[in-house]
Amino acid sequence: MNEPENKLALWRVLLIDDEEVIRRGLKGYIEASKLPFAVVGEAETAAEAVRQIEECCPDVVFVDINMPDMNGLDMIRSIQLHDSTCISVVISGYDHFEYVRQALQLKVFDYLLKPVPKSDLYALLKKLDAELQADLKKNRDDLMQLKQEQCQDLLMADGDGNDPQSSGYVLEVQAYIEAHYTDKELSLQQVAQLFHLNKSYLSTRMKQEIGCSFNEYVTELRMKKAKELLSSPFASMRMSDVARKIGYSSQYYFSRVFKLNTGKSPLEYRQQFRRGQ
Repeated sequence: MNEPENKLALWRVLLIDDEEVIRRGLKGYIEASKLPFAVVGEAETAAEAVRQIEECCPDVVFVDINMPDMNGLDMIRSIQLHDSTCISVVISGYDHFEYVRQALQLKVFDYLLKPVPKSDLYALLKKLDAELQADLKKNRDDLMQLKQEQCQDLLMADGDGNDPQSSGYVLEVQAYIEAHYTDKELSLQQVAQLFHLNKSYLSTRMKQEIGCSFNEYVTELRMKKAKELLSSPFASMRMSDVARKIGYSSQYYFSRVFKLNTGKSPLEYRQQFRRGQ
């Protein structure tokens, strides 16, 4: 795995192409652009690409459409199963409508024809940087919103939390959550109705008695279960399956929540654990 030479680089790039001259050219262009990208890995086969993806945890992959052991589009499908947040760019020597159509269905970021002009690559890198910066800002905004919701829970506190019945409610709610955290429909509104409580009152009581609101408790429990699944030495579970097993219908949303709470993507967490074995 290559170490980033650009010390200001924010975004990690993996190049997947069986032609060494193409990889060398792309790497040179990217480094010369002075934009916040670093080529952290290269692969000339699909098998090598899978290994590099797990090691490098790239933000962006450039994928050749015509790989020797796997179609580039199938490679992108495989990447999306491993890490839905990774952005894919197709590089191809073929201007075939069917390839372009399938690439669009896979929601690739762009489709570049070889040989790639420097001006086109530079424009693409600028767009990629803007997209990644926007995603980063959204993650920060989501974290800020979560903190604001936590503050709101405290401001809505009703009383001093010494109601002798409240502890019993909270224990029952905790037990219910632990039995139903895999249910993607689990919500504060649903549980409050089940226990005949006001939802704000319930969340506030939980905050007072166990130190976290309803939503925080559910998220912490799901993150704990996700870490258990990701750190199992025998597990090679797809991220979409991990998400479903802990109550998220969207793999992308799960990846964002996991990164907000741990500072790492699920794939990065799993790879860090494996390297520590």
